[in-house]
Amino acid sequence: MGESTPQHTEPAANLRASVETGSGVPVAPRRRGGILDAFQNRSFRFQWPSDGLTIWAFEMETLVLGWYILTATDSPALVGLIGTLRFGGTLFGPIYGALTDKFNRRRLLIADRATLAVIAMGFATLALSGALEPWHAFVLAFLTGIVRNLDNVVRQALLADVMPARSLSNALALSRGVMDISRITGALMGGSLLSALGIGEAYVAVVMLYAGSSLISLGIVLKSQTARANDSGWLANLKDGVGYMRRDQSILGPLVLAFLVNLTLFPTVNGLMPVVAREIYDKGPNGLAVMQMAPGIGALIGSIWLAAYAQTAAPMRRMMIGIVLWHVSMLAFAMMGWWLAALATLLVYGTTQSVAMISMSSTLLHASSVEYRGRVMGIRSLAVYGLPMGLLISGVIAEWLGIRTALAINSVVGLVGTALAAMVWRGLWAKGTE
Repeated sequence: MGESTPQHTEPAANLRASVETGSGVPVAPRRRGGILDAFQNRSFRFQWPSDGLTIWAFEMETLVLGWYILTATDSPALVGLIGTLRFGGTLFGPIYGALTDKFNRRRLLIADRATLAVIAMGFATLALSGALEPWHAFVLAFLTGIVRNLDNVVRQALLADVMPARSLSNALALSRGVMDISRITGALMGGSLLSALGIGEAYVAVVMLYAGSSLISLGIVLKSQTARANDSGWLANLKDGVGYMRRDQSILGPLVLAFLVNLTLFPTVNGLMPVVAREIYDKGPNGLAVMQMAPGIGALIGSIWLAAYAQTAAPMRRMMIGIVLWHVSMLAFAMMGWWLAALATLLVYGTTQSVAMISMSSTLLHASSVEYRGRVMGIRSLAVYGLPMGLLISGVIAEWLGIRTALAINSVVGLVGTALAAMVWRGLWAKGTE
């Protein structure tokens, strides 16, 4: 690699031992390099803005497609369906993980983001020509979901490759921070362009963002991965990776929780917000953009805090606390009737989301041996399939019983599931430091 990339086996062993004994989570040397520590790494200085542009484009697509389907069909269930299709690639997460461990991750990232630009260009062409129909949106949303899930797997594994272990938690927090900024600006730009110019022009901006992300990724340096999967077929490598994860409680517990939060929490901001904006608060695209921005601002606050203090607490305990408060904030949001109070609740929602998900990623990447890292994140990506399931279920409940009831049910189910996970994997509450 361009910089020295140490093996992460010792931190992983320490983490696994601490979880099994409940003694703590010493996953990295205690070192405070400052809130911008990760930017000392050249590759991170390229991957950071590249990741941001990708998320910016994705958030614009989420808002534009959701609003288009809602206005074209007047069906909350179909809004949930198009959100589901955008995450259809999660089914291939384990396969993507095996490929990520076998091939050059930098090249995969560049090609993946260029492909997203091509798909968005097709959508923009249909919209600008006046030929766009709802079924086109569903097809293109599915294709985007297939490609983007590979991006998620490669991005996280590559980040752990180029960063030394001591800076990984800081890099994860800063990476999440740029994504939060991109979610805020993506929602704002998406709503503004959709209102002022229309769906076609909004998608031209999406094409430019994906293309720019692919070009910036060229600056990432990865001469070779520190370790790769063996030369067996991808299916054998996948089975090997699954066995590795099943034996490791520090990986299995967070993976189950990853599925849970995608099932119960993420549908709110990844597909159903247009329904909330119109049916509860009588808002148009601009109001929807503000509601999409609020959790992004909250998540940015959480990311900044963790970038500075990520080494001061056990990541798994921090993850558990974040998940509980995250569900509570969504339950409060479901009960809100006042616009400004709802926005304040979404800020809390975003902050707790950031704390929970950064801590989860830190736990998984530190616990994973480098040769299994892609497969671990691939299975982690499969957990995201809880999101399309949650979108479908929540969309149907919203159509039958109302969006407030759908969100409240999700909150209660999530809290019960989190409590059960804490009883099964008691090490999730382990004390210790990173």
